[in-house]
Amino acid sequence: MSKYALYTKSNTENRDQINVIDMPSISQAEAYFAGVKHLSLTQLRDLFIVKEINQSNKNLLYANR
Repeated sequence: MSKYALYTKSNTENRDQINVIDMPSISQAEAYFAGVKHLSLTQLRDLFIVKEINQSNKNLLYANR
């Protein structure tokens, strides 16, 4: 499974990550987030961005190693 994150859609570079989930596909992640937000898929895509995120084994303590 991949990790997908829900981000606010913004014209500026400052985007906020709202939620992260494990799902088999991006379409299932979008459907999940739409249900959580009580929105249709079209409304969700107008307001938010769903992206697959990289799973890194590094945490903040070991980021430079």
